[in-house]
Amino acid sequence: MGGAPPAAQAGWLRRFDFTTMVWAAVTILLVLLVVNPVYFLFQESFVRSVDDSQVMSLGNYLEAFTDSIYYGPILITFVIAIFAGVFSLIIGAGMAWCISRTDMPHSGIIRNSVLAAFVTPPFLGAIAWIFLAGPRAGWLNVFLRWITGTGESFSVFNIFSLSGVIFAITLYTFPLVFIVVLAGLNNISSDIEDAANIAGGGTLSTMTNITLPLVLPALFAGLILAALEAMILFGIPAILAIPAGYHTMTTQLRQFMVSEDDMLGVAAAYAMPMLIAAIALVWTRGRVLGRRGYATVGGKGGQRRPQKLGVWRYPVFVLCFFPVICTLFLPYLALTVTSFTKTLGGGLTWANLTLDNYVFMIQNDGVRESIFNTIGLALMAATGAATVASIAAYISQRKLGRAHAFVGFMSTAPIGIPGIVLAVGLFAAYTKQPFVLYGTLWILLLAYLTKYLPLAFQTSNAALTSIHPELEECSRILGANRLQVFKDVTIPLFKAGLIASWILVFMPSLRELSSSILLWTTETKVISVVIIDLYEENLFGPISAIAVTLLVITLAAIALGFRLVGRDFMKAG
Repeated sequence: MGGAPPAAQAGWLRRFDFTTMVWAAVTILLVLLVVNPVYFLFQESFVRSVDDSQVMSLGNYLEAFTDSIYYGPILITFVIAIFAGVFSLIIGAGMAWCISRTDMPHSGIIRNSVLAAFVTPPFLGAIAWIFLAGPRAGWLNVFLRWITGTGESFSVFNIFSLSGVIFAITLYTFPLVFIVVLAGLNNISSDIEDAANIAGGGTLSTMTNITLPLVLPALFAGLILAALEAMILFGIPAILAIPAGYHTMTTQLRQFMVSEDDMLGVAAAYAMPMLIAAIALVWTRGRVLGRRGYATVGGKGGQRRPQKLGVWRYPVFVLCFFPVICTLFLPYLALTVTSFTKTLGGGLTWANLTLDNYVFMIQNDGVRESIFNTIGLALMAATGAATVASIAAYISQRKLGRAHAFVGFMSTAPIGIPGIVLAVGLFAAYTKQPFVLYGTLWILLLAYLTKYLPLAFQTSNAALTSIHPELEECSRILGANRLQVFKDVTIPLFKAGLIASWILVFMPSLRELSSSILLWTTETKVISVVIIDLYEENLFGPISAIAVTLLVITLAAIALGFRLVGRDFMKAG
């Protein structure tokens, strides 16, 4: 083409189809995002330093799993995951059944409150429960002492205990069960239940003999999701378990990474079982939900006629509202009140009220810089994830090219990679030449983009299913290539899904902790890391002020989503 006349070159450029290049670029990017950190994680787990040289051996695995000091975190993690998963199943499934299958009043309030709890940062909830259930100054214990007239040594609640850790984690994992089970129940027609009622079955017998077997796949999937989330959480164990004298696998990983000795290889080896367990649980969940179709064999889901609760309507509402109070209202009340007080024990008196905590948040250089970093990263991660996910969903949905199935798989694969494990892999991958990204915001951006890509992909994929390919084929017949069709036809048609995926990535990016805690440096702190630092300094007032500000930004994002996308915005994912 070098010797061709300018007019011929211009004509060639107009005829050249850039579609293949874009599809290939997205595929390569997905490989770099997902495969690269996992590869370096696996490789680093076998690298051992011997006499100033690196050799491949099983030494890291032997050190990680033969030293008795590291057994405890594995056992504690297993116990927490089991109990939090079971309790989440009981609470979430029970609330979902009450909303979907009974005439309980104000069910919309319960449903929306649980969805709001779903986007609440768990580590902020843990800090709030220190204010509420601390053994000495916790408000609930202080109130009980005032009621009973007992001394300061008396306490009923102690959030700094293994049971307190399980309680706090359950508060932020049961919404996962609730969402999955509610969707399963809403897909089941009431016809079979009506038949059981006509045959003489009561509400309880119909629920146990008819509804429960039909929704069993969703129950099992919800249990898996809750147990997985409990296993990979970092914030709550770091805030509550360590003061109680316990380590989990996530907090132990951080201990490896912050050690003065080079323990990256041991950390990588220690992370491998968590990665394998997470992948296995996600795969099992997919297999279980893949069989959910048998629940509605015999016809499409019809009308759902609620079971009559009679005099139990309001007692059931109170029972369902109690977890919401513990998850949402009490924690944010505690954080809001504390943000305006000088000391925790000073009470709500004029002398103890202050705006200094908000002034500190505004004037402190570290906090202010972390807010800018956080918002910037969230904006970039949301934009990048929405862009990549929409193209990947289009390739997968329309079966473009031989690699369409691979693109879909790679876009959802990060859901099986715990955030803190991903951070270890990214650290191993990008602290070496030629791409040294550690110490920059770029490595945090890669972490956020990879972690939340499945959320954006699933949202875009769901939106694309409602767009018939014939609308795109009309443009293809008129001569437009695939890229032009995607830009000019498809995106305008599914822009609501695109906006939803953007906001659903933006919100969790604001409070991401599990990856950030291992990848931050002095120049790249984000707000979640600053909150952990302030917690270690017992600066609860500034923490509460930051938490309230974070809540306002999150609620504003949710309100924007509802306004731009509609009432099903939170269901988009």
